[in-house]
Amino acid sequence: MLAADLGAAHATLALCDLSGRPLAEAVHEIRLADGPEPVLGWVEQRWREMLDASGVVAGRVLGLGVSVPGPVDVATGRVVHHTPVLPGWQDHPVRDLLERRFGVVCVVDNDANAMALGEHHTAWPGSSPLLFVKVATGIGAGVVVDGRLLRGADGAEGDIGHVRITSADDGPLCVCGARGCLAASASGRALARALREQGEDVPDSRSVVELASTGHAEATRLVREAGLVIGDVLATAVSLLNPRVLALGGDLALVHHFVGAVCERLYQRTQPQSARGLQVVASGLGDRAGVVGAARLALEEVLSAEAVDRALAGRRQPVP
Repeated sequence: MLAADLGAAHATLALCDLSGRPLAEAVHEIRLADGPEPVLGWVEQRWREMLDASGVVAGRVLGLGVSVPGPVDVATGRVVHHTPVLPGWQDHPVRDLLERRFGVVCVVDNDANAMALGEHHTAWPGSSPLLFVKVATGIGAGVVVDGRLLRGADGAEGDIGHVRITSADDGPLCVCGARGCLAASASGRALARALREQGEDVPDSRSVVELASTGHAEATRLVREAGLVIGDVLATAVSLLNPRVLALGGDLALVHHFVGAVCERLYQRTQPQSARGLQVVASGLGDRAGVVGAARLALEEVLSAEAVDRALAGRRQPVP
């Protein structure tokens, strides 16, 4: 299996066996804003280099898994609408392009979904439901129930970053064009902007984490406030889903003040029955959750009953 977790500024690529165990893995800096053609061409080149370095011929690859930071129609493998992190990616045939280049099935999904699946199968295979929340440049969530991702009707499941937490008139402007979205106040991008306005050299969410980790008072305060605000929103999700595990991932989950603040507000805002057996944890996979999940997506497609039937019939097309 070849897997790629594509973030706004970093990509993790991996070559895995059929158990999901990585045979090779690498992290690179990228710019998704360069557009799908150059980025996917780069992914193909890195994958082929990884195969060569591992002594694996391309013909032994059975499937591809790709995660991207945006809403995806899994049936077509396309980003369903424009997002600032993915300019030019809307409706681009990501899945079809990679399938043509490698001759095997490819699964494309939202990064939070991939992270949720990776976290579930690696750390919590017996726990259901699992709610995974990624807080980095943006904010998103994925839900795994009985080992399977919970899918929405239009590929927009888990898009909690655009839940309105203030009125449309007085909240900060979000990258989606609306005011008052959760991500406009509590994402890594929002915290980085707030710190830059105070004169700090903080270009992105990872820089916020690095600054908070040094004990910087304002960065620590902002990270904690973000945790409280996100905890408010997650209290509704916990009451609705009654998950067994809430796993926090992304850059901000690396800061213990953030995780503690989420827990504090979550338990204040939920009924004991909803949170009695809940475990709130930082992702055990950390930055690897997305690529592990992307590999799992590919593996599940390759080993599905439908895929086996197609292979026996000499076909390689994925299920529409």
